[in-house]
Amino acid sequence: MWTHLRVPIAIVAGACAASSVPQAQTRTPAAQQLSRAADAVDALKSTRFALTREGAPAFLDEKNGITFTAADCAYAAPARVSCDIKVSLKNGTIIQLTRVWVPEGTFQSNPLTRQFAKLPEDANFNGAVLFGKNGIADVMRTGVQHAQSVGSESIRNQATLHIKGDVRGDTLNRLIAAGLKPDQAYPVDLWVEERSGNPVQLRVSEAAGVGWLIALSGINEPVTIPTPQVPPPATSRPPA
Repeated sequence: MWTHLRVPIAIVAGACAASSVPQAQTRTPAAQQLSRAADAVDALKSTRFALTREGAPAFLDEKNGITFTAADCAYAAPARVSCDIKVSLKNGTIIQLTRVWVPEGTFQSNPLTRQFAKLPEDANFNGAVLFGKNGIADVMRTGVQHAQSVGSESIRNQATLHIKGDVRGDTLNRLIAAGLKPDQAYPVDLWVEERSGNPVQLRVSEAAGVGWLIALSGINEPVTIPTPQVPPPATSRPPA
């Protein structure tokens, strides 16, 4: 929709200069904060985070009917995550196990012996993807639709900026393997520390009272996540 106007050359030049301003300067305040938070996630050396399932439990191992509601985790850059997970067995028994994601693979402890075994790559719930190439940072940069700033809020004695938006199910499924509808958008809330831009809390809402809450703490405090040692396979003894 253009009209033919005689515009002075100086004004045209000024308009051209304005059009060359980087797009980042024309983004909304909410989008700028999301980009800042994404940069902070990429720069993380380590963090601790608590993952809480709100509402109905989620499957940790759907084949064996094992569900969970909470996990206390630690992350060390670039790709090491360890989570202590409270799980519920089919018979209702509550136990705790540890799952570890490292470059060598995924490992899980036996609740009785505490010994680790290696899991297949397609195991449900992968804590390492949260900080990977297509993880939280990528979602903040490109996956949030209709982002808007809600205002300032205090979260665990930290001054934060609260940002709301919507994220498609196929994008969220990469992070939390929740089985969300791929083409449906789900509400996401993000709280970012005002001073540093570090994410403090992230909530994904699947439905009323159902969703995921990720709370970060101990940003860049020392974290060590060694590769678990797997016991050698038992060898059968020759007959006497």
